[in-house]
Amino acid sequence: MKSMRLEYKFLVPLDKLDELRDAIYPFVFIDEYAERENDKEYTVKSIYYDTMRLDDYRDKLAGIKIRKKLRIRGYNFKKSDSTVFLEIKRKYENHIYKNRAPLLYSDLDILLQTADCEKYLLKKKNFLDAKSDANKFFFLLKTKNYSPIALVTYEREAFYSKHDSTLRITFDKNLRSKPLPRISELYDDKSLKYSMPGNFILELKFFSGFPTWLQKIVRRFELSRRAISKYTISVDSHNELNRFVNKKDLVIPLITTRSMIKSLKEVIKNAG
Repeated sequence: MKSMRLEYKFLVPLDKLDELRDAIYPFVFIDEYAERENDKEYTVKSIYYDTMRLDDYRDKLAGIKIRKKLRIRGYNFKKSDSTVFLEIKRKYENHIYKNRAPLLYSDLDILLQTADCEKYLLKKKNFLDAKSDANKFFFLLKTKNYSPIALVTYEREAFYSKHDSTLRITFDKNLRSKPLPRISELYDDKSLKYSMPGNFILELKFFSGFPTWLQKIVRRFELSRRAISKYTISVDSHNELNRFVNKKDLVIPLITTRSMIKSLKEVIKNAG
């Protein structure tokens, strides 16, 4: 099993953003990907998948301790060489870990049709388990009939501790979403609905404990941990989705092809 880290989340009023950033600045450096951007932040774009019963959404609301989310994640703006990721985010109580596999966005559609991981996944040294992780993604995608449910987008400021590079702090802002997106809409930023314009989400991610200086900042700002899910917030924001929450099934057209059936058999055979 991959290494699991703790993840704590806090809902913070937007008018506290500058003050909170100033408070952590002496102890952190900016994430390298945020550092490249003019505003020192980057945009996260994810298409979340769920079953026709919205099982993952329901698991979150029910407080199930062991749960997962499937998503396709990209960043910033679409370019000819944009990389996206097949992801499974798994949660065991407060601990999380991810299965993650990179590929070119231009190959995403054909990969989703064929599940040909050998051909379309990018081979990167930081993703040695990419093929296995992708097989797990496709196993769940096919066997549970997952479909795209929500496009979730936000800006992220990201920091690492100067004294512990495993401690990561993020400010997630401008949460906005769109229901029932097409894969081709991953990078779209039109007609998105803002979910909580007066707040942002502070996330603390670490492997053991977080340091005294950070504990003092949390107390100073009177922050309380919250069970926050951007996906469930987004689902709740849209009548198109919310009206199905108390029903048995969300009806989404499914397309089954011979190539998908063949690839499913191969994925089931190889899935770890």
